Amino acid sequence: MVPLYAARIADLGAGDLVQIECACGHVTLLTAPMLATAGATAEQKLLDLSAQLRCRECDARGRAVVSVKWRDERGKM
Repeated sequence: MVPLYAARIADLGAGDLVQIECACGHVTLLTAPMLATAGATAEQKLLDLSAQLRCRECDARGRAVVSVKWRDERGKM
């Protein structure tokens, strides 16, 4: 597990989820393939996603908080 400040999209494994929470309260969980579809590169830092992604509810950009739900070694969250 990599600390969040240093984590890149390439560090996400199968089952790891990136939680994006907008200031308006909208929360979504994304996987690495979903982020690649949104135009994020594998070497991009996860914390930089908040400036790139737009909220589907309020259409704002740059107001999100990014966190990661790492899958543990046994396959559970």
